[in-house]
Amino acid sequence: MVRSIAHALRRRRWLRPASMLALAGMLSAAPARAALDAGRPACDYCRMIFEDPAFGAEITLRSGQRKIYDAVECMAAAVLTDSVSQRDIRAISLVDHDAPHERLPLARAVFLQCRAFESPMGLSLAAFPTRARASAAGGAGMGRVLDWRGVLALVDSTWFQGRLSVERHITHPRAKRTPSR
Repeated sequence: MVRSIAHALRRRRWLRPASMLALAGMLSAAPARAALDAGRPACDYCRMIFEDPAFGAEITLRSGQRKIYDAVECMAAAVLTDSVSQRDIRAISLVDHDAPHERLPLARAVFLQCRAFESPMGLSLAAFPTRARASAAGGAGMGRVLDWRGVLALVDSTWFQGRLSVERHITHPRAKRTPSR
């Protein structure tokens, strides 16, 4: 009996080094850094690689540093969670969904939440320069037109269960309320 126990322990001796090696391999993995090293930009909030040029946003800080986001909802979450301090924001711009090479200042942006759009983070938010363009993009009753307050409230209720202060984050030094168009 003693002999069979000793034999079983010798046969399983390889398990410990193999499991340690596997654990070390898992802990050393850094997918976001590897993606950045490959020269592809990643979102400053969720760290996902940019895939769809029709979505995105950028915050320019007073220091001149730029924070980039792969979706409107990531940028809104960064503002709501104070990942970017309100007092440090110089400007916020968004990708025009109809013309991805164009940028819209937050003060001029109108947002559309529409299931026809599959934004990178799943809230189906896109930015447009006018209410008319946003409504047209959504089709007949297919989407909901929002202002910045509406975007912040949607992200807060969906991602943070309404625990964050939307009112405190509605304006930043350069942002004005979006007029109805």
